[in-house]
Amino acid sequence: MTTIDSQFEADAAREARRARLFTRINKADGFLSVLGLGWVTPILRAAAGDNPRGQVKEVWRLLGVPVLAILLFLVVWGSLAPQVQTSLGAIPGPAQVWEQVLNLHADHERQMDRRDDFYARQDERNAQRIANGEEPRFRTYTGAPTYYQQIWTSIVTVFFGFLLATLVAVPLGIMAGLSATANAALNPLIQIF
Repeated sequence: MTTIDSQFEADAAREARRARLFTRINKADGFLSVLGLGWVTPILRAAAGDNPRGQVKEVWRLLGVPVLAILLFLVVWGSLAPQVQTSLGAIPGPAQVWEQVLNLHADHERQMDRRDDFYARQDERNAQRIANGEEPRFRTYTGAPTYYQQIWTSIVTVFFGFLLATLVAVPLGIMAGLSATANAALNPLIQIF
């Protein structure tokens, strides 16, 4: 074996490692893209030595442009919102909306503290009832729903509405597609709604 052969083998091994690395990066790209982190892939490729200048352009396209668009939207919203007057006053800008987000979160935390206190008091009362030989009484907390709970209720409502609509609409659609009579009967209702 000559020096040239060993150098060639070392280069081939290095190239094989590099190819495996890029294969892993490409596999990770699918997962990262689903998570909304597709901009990480060009950074990984640049770190692995794949055309850093081209990867910087890709990072700009995948991360820089969206961030710039969001910042531009916030600036336009913040500057135009006070100028739009309604019967209730001016439309709130980003700062006022963020302030209310913090207030709603604080309200949620207060409500959860109240719920925890309610259940702690109930546990104490039930321990006393059991010590006195009485049956414990369990009640559920009935405090006002928080913003997060209302959001969750809306998500569940939309999901079950979609599920119910799918369970009704898909069989009706199949029936209308397979039968001209069923299509003639259902078509006026479909056109109205």
